[in-house]
This record gives sequence, structure tokens and C-alpha cells, in this order.
Amino acid sequence: MSSSSVIDREVLQVIPQKFLKAYTIETRQVELLHKIHGTSILYSTSKLLCLSPSAYATSASIFHRFYQRQNCTLDKYDVWSVALGSILLASKVEEDVRRISDIILVFIQVYRRMRLEYGKQGTSDETEHIVTAKSAILQKKQLSEEEKENLLRYTHPLPRYGILYKEWEEQIMEMENIILRELGFMLSWIPDSHPHTFILYFIKVLEIEGKDVAQRSWNYCNDSYRLDFCVRFSPEIIACAAIHLGCIDCIVSLPLSPMPWWHAFLGSKEDENLSTVCNGLMALKSNDCIKGYSDALTKYVVSRVEGGSFVDPGSYSWNAMD
Repeated sequence: MSSSSVIDREVLQVIPQKFLKAYTIETRQVELLHKIHGTSILYSTSKLLCLSPSAYATSASIFHRFYQRQNCTLDKYDVWSVALGSILLASKVEEDVRRISDIILVFIQVYRRMRLEYGKQGTSDETEHIVTAKSAILQKKQLSEEEKENLLRYTHPLPRYGILYKEWEEQIMEMENIILRELGFMLSWIPDSHPHTFILYFIKVLEIEGKDVAQRSWNYCNDSYRLDFCVRFSPEIIACAAIHLGCIDCIVSLPLSPMPWWHAFLGSKEDENLSTVCNGLMALKSNDCIKGYSDALTKYVVSRVEGGSFVDPGSYSWNAMD
């Protein structure tokens, strides 16, 4: 792998050949931003639910695999709905089950905070770059800064038999069934396919001392789930890319002769794929890797569902937060 391929800070998106004609650069960027928004929701909610890192990785893997299905598009399913179902299923697969009521309450808390960041002053240029469905509901009046502060300061308890709770409950139950059908009810194998399972073994074989490289590599593996690498590349490739970048960060040299060290784990035909993963992971370290990236991480992004999703501006969930 050449040094230039690692330095090239660009998120690459590999599209199957049969879909190339329908894809444009703009389409790929929009899809990427929405999926990054979805995985940031998964990351925040999994932390608040005290789920294990493996459960977060499983939920993100389910999320990305769902959108890989040909009929599961962002125009049909918003990321909040899919994230709800993904977290619920991941907690079951990992045998770290959380009650539906707890999941809903945590999601609503994250939703409330991201909603208050929506349209915040000083970031409108980036927000406008994220393409959403064209609908009249987007013209609704936004909260003032004072109203946002008051809303965060005073959070009313959510009645479990109220309309808002019931709407989220129906959504999570429906998406659980849809995801299971689309993925063929086969989810139990996912935890064993995480790249994290290979990192410590590879590091031990490479005789890398200290914990710094292992920690950096582990963090890169977590970052990889912001992109759809888990459905495009084998976990061994992602693990090697994470170790490679972790060693660069910690200034640790690995053998490149008589052959590059990663050939011992991947063979000699995966250099290009390894380079692609490294490029994507490096790009995620910069907030300007793609316009709108920082907004997608912390602010509510309006869905592409025509007419709006159940949490878009103008919906009952949106107005109930006022």
C-alpha cells in the first residue's frame, strides 16, 4: 500500500455496477450524510442505554445491512425509525436486552437535543447542503434560542400511555418486524463478524508492545461503523486498516519486507480494499471531509421521506417538544 493512498483524505463509496447509472456524486454524498446521522444516533443512544461496544457495533451493522437491501431506501425509511429497530434487535442478539420503554425514552431525549440544534445560527450553510424531501412542513417556525434553553432545562415526564409515547412504540415495533423480514431473520452471526475480535489477536502476532496502539486501533474500528464498511469489506481488512492507522498515530513501525505485514493476514490481493478503508477512516477525523458532516453528527437532519417522517418538522413528535 503506497503512502499516498493513506494520506488521500477522501471518503470513498463503492457502488455496485448495476446501480452506477442511477448514482451521482451528489446522491452518494447525501446518502452518506444521512447514514452518518443515523449511526451518530445509534452511538448516542447505545451509550445512554449502557450497552456494550459490541452491541453498538451490532446495531450499526444491522442499520447498514438494512439500507443495502434494494427496496430499503432513505426515501422510504427514515434513519430514526431504522435506528430504533436496530438498537432493539442488537440488544436481543447480544443478550443484553433493554426494555422498549427505556429505548423509547432515551431516543426521545437524544431526539430532543438534536432537534434543538436544528437550524442553529452560524451553521445554516452546512445544514442546507444536506438534501431532504421537499415538503411544506419544512417551513414551520423554529424555536428561539431562549425557548431552546428552557426546553433543555425543564424536561416534562413522558406518560407511557400518551400519544407521543404510543407513536414511538408503534414505530419501533413496526421497524423491528420490517428489519427482520428484510434481513431474513438471520442476525445471530453478526457479533462474531466484528473487526474488534481480530485486533488483539493480530497485535499479539505482530508483537506490538503497550496499550496505545491497541486502544487507537479499537477506536478506529468503532469509527468504521459510521460508514458502511461492515457490509463492503471483511472484518479482517477493517482490523488491519485500524492497526495500520493506530501504528501511524503512535509512531510504531511494522515490517514491510520481505512483504507488507498485512499480507500475513489478508494475502496479497487486498491492498486496494485496505487502502479504501484507511482513506475513509482518516477522512472521518476531519469535520470538513464532506460538507455537512459536523451537522450530521450533532443536529437533526430532516429525512428524505416525501411528506415527512414521524419525527420531521411539522410532525406530532416535533411539535410535542415545544
